[in-house]
Amino acid sequence: MTAAAIRQSLVARRGHALPLSLTALVLFAVCYACGPFITLWRINRAVSNGDLDTLRGAIDWNAVRQGLKDDTAEGLLGMPRRTLAVSNTLPPFGASFVSGIAAAAVDRDVTPQGLVHAARLLDARSGGAAPFPAIVGARFASPARFDVSLRVPGQDAGEEPLHLRLTFQTGGWRLMRVWIPQDLMDRATDRG
Repeated sequence: MTAAAIRQSLVARRGHALPLSLTALVLFAVCYACGPFITLWRINRAVSNGDLDTLRGAIDWNAVRQGLKDDTAEGLLGMPRRTLAVSNTLPPFGASFVSGIAAAAVDRDVTPQGLVHAARLLDARSGGAAPFPAIVGARFASPARFDVSLRVPGQDAGEEPLHLRLTFQTGGWRLMRVWIPQDLMDRATDRG
């Protein structure tokens, strides 16, 4: 092969490299942007099918539990309103005791098994046809953080939605934080 033939071959390859690179970049961007929604779908399917292994992989349970404990300790979430009213009349020691009980309940109930169990209770109450929560809002808060707001089945449009935070870690999206509005906590304890 002559030098001219080699040069011509390299020029031809360069002409194909740019479209191939752009195609790869667009494909990566689409996969990245769809990733949080795919993770939410995987979690929904895992809950429906009782797939505990998928739930363990898609959700950082320690981070979710710690976030809920923090919210309870800060008084943002927690106990049903009737229990909260009683705890507000307690001295500081009593209030910390109640927070400790709430933290123990979070550790006990916020698990893959607890989520599947709660979903099955919801299915039974709704005749087995509990739809996927409606996405009210979703946005990338940063390149590695995605926030989504969901309206759960039975929740009215005026009520505060459930807020979730997913983060991009080691090549995939994981649910890291959940903010549960007080009305959902009240509803869960009233029915439970």
